[in-house]
Amino acid sequence: MNLKIKIWLADDDGTGFLGDGRYRLLRQIDQQGSLQKAADNLGISYRKAWGDVRAVERKLGFELVHRQRGGSKGGTSQITPNGRKLLDAFGSIKTEVETTAKKQFNQHLKNC
Repeated sequence: MNLKIKIWLADDDGTGFLGDGRYRLLRQIDQQGSLQKAADNLGISYRKAWGDVRAVERKLGFELVHRQRGGSKGGTSQITPNGRKLLDAFGSIKTEVETTAKKQFNQHLKNC
């Protein structure tokens, strides 16, 4: 038996806009320097990846990814300073919640 948890950011109406999938997408963009490469690594279309980034940006009201169109050599995508703050904060919260949940699981449910 294992404990599985999910966390996400939601707007005031409860509609989620940033969870594990979009978080992984943004991390891949940061690592790859390319929206296309990030999408390829995650097995999603470029169109979906771009739509997901834009959806989070609209909800937050600021740019997360600076995209520069490319020519024959392709473009680049870089996480903005505000995007970096969001990723670092969300990643820290996610890690802390998972660590705490695992500890509580081990303390209360592991031997059930």
